[in-house]
Amino acid sequence: MNYPAAYFTKAIFFAGCLALGCTSSGTLGCGSNGGGGPTVDSELLGIYLVDRSQASEGGCDQLTDLDGAQRLVLYSAVSNTDPTEARLAGQFCGSVDDCRERVKELPTVINYAFFEGSDAAGWQGWGIANQGSVGDQCLFDVQSHFLTSPGDREISINTRTVETVFPPTVPEGSTEATCSNLIAIESVSDDSPCKALFLVDATFETSL
Repeated sequence: MNYPAAYFTKAIFFAGCLALGCTSSGTLGCGSNGGGGPTVDSELLGIYLVDRSQASEGGCDQLTDLDGAQRLVLYSAVSNTDPTEARLAGQFCGSVDDCRERVKELPTVINYAFFEGSDAAGWQGWGIANQGSVGDQCLFDVQSHFLTSPGDREISINTRTVETVFPPTVPEGSTEATCSNLIAIESVSDDSPCKALFLVDATFETSL
């Protein structure tokens, strides 16, 4: 499999409006903490060289190497809906300078946002890859991102895309049934059918 320049951006779907908030225009409402404010409690912040990336096609049993290493930057992003909270965020980038510039400005692309966890236990994040319906049920593809640090200068990220089906809800005061992103994430279990895997291993290169 060749390494398309935009592959990572297309492969990772970020549930930004779930936890970081969106502006009225629908864009991601978060930014780096370069101007001060709360920071995420993590020693993993920095710029990493991607040593290996693998993806599956048509299921989760067989992984194929992706050619061409890129960089990944991990940084602290502050929620637009709650400026007292920060999340561990990450995105793919080119040169070291490019990585730093992306963090300075409001990011237009965030590939990862880890909503809970720690360096010791690992960091968990989610994204919505696809949504629709089947019959009278909600049908979602949910991505689960799990970041671990197996070594002092190493990180690994496992992204698992699963299919989940659940009943819609009717919000109070409404007569219209809706399919919630949050309920989709909560409905994922170990038995949810796996549709794709995306794995990244990276080594720390430099600080921000």
